[in-house]
Amino acid sequence: MFNPEVDGREKTPTRTKIVQCAASLFAAQGFSETSIRELAAAVGLQGSALYHHFPSKNAILEYILHDYRARNFGQVDKASIQARLRERPTVDGILSCMSLTFPEGTQEYYVKVLCVVLQEQHRNPVIGEFAQSIIHNSERKTRVIFEVLKEMNLFHRDALPDYWMKVISSLLYTFASRFLMGIGDNSPDYVGKSMAEMLRSTLELMMQCCAVTNA
Repeated sequence: MFNPEVDGREKTPTRTKIVQCAASLFAAQGFSETSIRELAAAVGLQGSALYHHFPSKNAILEYILHDYRARNFGQVDKASIQARLRERPTVDGILSCMSLTFPEGTQEYYVKVLCVVLQEQHRNPVIGEFAQSIIHNSERKTRVIFEVLKEMNLFHRDALPDYWMKVISSLLYTFASRFLMGIGDNSPDYVGKSMAEMLRSTLELMMQCCAVTNA
């Protein structure tokens, strides 16, 4: 099995382009339905030349998932979350702590990655495991954030994260599903708001519902 962590090849502009094109094609038409020849053509390479950068199509998929995990996952560092929320006990502070947010300027790419996860999670064991890890990671961080906000007396003691975890997860998967169907995230249904704006609005509502009055 290809291991992105021990792959000796450098991260070149061509490899980056391959990964970005692959995410787009996999999201638009499916992983199994996308051929190496088609992907190579989208990148501007001959089919065989692509193998100089990745040993297989599966290796590209594993690289994409590894990249997502590296950028969006992390250890739940309660001390770091406490420091951030003490400095900014606001939606911005929560966003800075959450793994559910995407690095600025990369939202569209990571929505495509989520589309691939949605498509393949029941067909590919690697994807299925990865989908569960997305959920578990977000749950862990959300629970720690709630715990810290309660300790700071900013959230009610009986405020539970379970409902909000489901809302936020559903929001992200809804946007991924809409992207998958070609609707995108700027339709009239969402008043032209982007995913980041919708996530912010959801967190603002969460703060209103869970916050201690006059905290």
